[in-house]
Amino acid sequence: MTVVLIVVGLLALLALIKAIHVVPQASAAVVERFGRYARTLDAGLHLVVPFIESVRNRIDLREQVVPFPPQPVITHERLVVNVDTVIYYRVTDPRAATYEVASYIQAIEQLTVTTLRKAVGDMDLERTLTSREAISTVLREVLAGASGTWGILVNRVELKSIEPPASIQESIEKHLGADRDKRAAILIAEGNRQSAILTAEGARRAALMEAETQRDVAAILATPGNAPTPTAPASPVLVPRQLGHEPLRKEDPRRIGRYHLTARLGQGGMGTVFLGRSPGERLVAVKVIRSEHVANADFRQRFAREIQSARRVGGFHTAAVVDSDATSERPWLVTEYIAGPSLHDVLKQYGAMPPRTLHTLALGIAEALEGIHSCDIIHRDLKPSNIIISATGPRVIDFGIARAFDSTTLTRTNARLGTDGFMAPEQSEGSGSTSASDLYAYGIVLCHAAGAAPFPVGQTRDSALELLPSTLAPVVARCLSRDPAQRPTCTEVLEQLAQVHQKSDDWLPPPVRTMVDFHNAPTV
Repeated sequence: MTVVLIVVGLLALLALIKAIHVVPQASAAVVERFGRYARTLDAGLHLVVPFIESVRNRIDLREQVVPFPPQPVITHERLVVNVDTVIYYRVTDPRAATYEVASYIQAIEQLTVTTLRKAVGDMDLERTLTSREAISTVLREVLAGASGTWGILVNRVELKSIEPPASIQESIEKHLGADRDKRAAILIAEGNRQSAILTAEGARRAALMEAETQRDVAAILATPGNAPTPTAPASPVLVPRQLGHEPLRKEDPRRIGRYHLTARLGQGGMGTVFLGRSPGERLVAVKVIRSEHVANADFRQRFAREIQSARRVGGFHTAAVVDSDATSERPWLVTEYIAGPSLHDVLKQYGAMPPRTLHTLALGIAEALEGIHSCDIIHRDLKPSNIIISATGPRVIDFGIARAFDSTTLTRTNARLGTDGFMAPEQSEGSGSTSASDLYAYGIVLCHAAGAAPFPVGQTRDSALELLPSTLAPVVARCLSRDPAQRPTCTEVLEQLAQVHQKSDDWLPPPVRTMVDFHNAPTV
């Protein structure tokens, strides 16, 4: 009898041990009952009925980075290029990832290969080598559409490299060498010009200071009983920082999350923007929200919600949101760093832009706003300082978080959403912002880039429109309509501008191109 009790007790203990399942953090487990799906276990301690229920699959819910080996792809010209791809994804539905596809990793790999072959097969070699972003966008859209039914969310697709055939690679390197020599000559000429300007300015300041010193010495000597006193050396001429980055101040943090901060990029009513480096040594822009905004109890929830919306925005002319933390003592978000000056700095230093630059600005900013509006986001503060000028075109930044600063927060901090001179009439009158408000600001930005100063709401705009090329003026005039209903959509703007736009090899004037090249220089 005792032996029986011991055996029964051991069996009961074994059944209890078999019933206990611990699911680690950021994981999930799919449980089946008699071979059919029963439930999904989240992180923590759980009991599973022995011999009736079983754990079918354990799923890692963290973001996964999957590098695929280089894939040989044939272009439209029958040339073979090797494309190296990296996919960033995470599982959002463990049940679908278990039952809707046999192996979602293999499915993603095969879909990537077939999509690459189709996308590159329609391009010639030159277009393939210069269209990384376009190919990445096509891949991400196709993968996002297909993987959604598998319970997978594809966050990012990047092409690490596109390698042409060896014979063509040698020809390209020779061409690039000649292009580098040409660019180097331009940079040297621009550097000499800047050096001459600074030298002349230094000589002018030295002459002025010497004249002032001689005048002061003469005045002192003219006073009875005063002996000559040695003069202080002239102050050195300060050379402006090429990149426009400010050193970190004593009170500034040195690290936010996993990002090492190296410099200040700017400061505004919402917070301070720092230049940072990711653990993978990628440059990023880190915006830290001002502490007074966080006093509102609902702010963090709104901030997290708006950042989630902003992460959906894609396209070539925006800065992608890559990370954020709404629970930190001071909430922060991280976007990709776009190397280049703001449109505000360019206009301040060089003045009005030529027609070819205005056309590219108009198309790029409209395309960025189209992507932002397609995600039900309104920028609310489009202005030259929120537009970065890069070598490949304009990039719109600081979108998607303005709505987190609601009327309560704004009243308490005496802040305003929008900037005087760029706000639409309804925005200035407190009637709220719509996508049409962004189109009004878009029109003002283009007038400003053509040489007009931002003008108050209600002031005549005829003189500003006269500064624009005849192909742009009609579109901008519609954008500046006082009635929001009369303003075009971004899609309508793009359709109208595409009919008159003429492609230019270099959309920037040489001095502005040099300014952009300085921002691409190595930085700490």
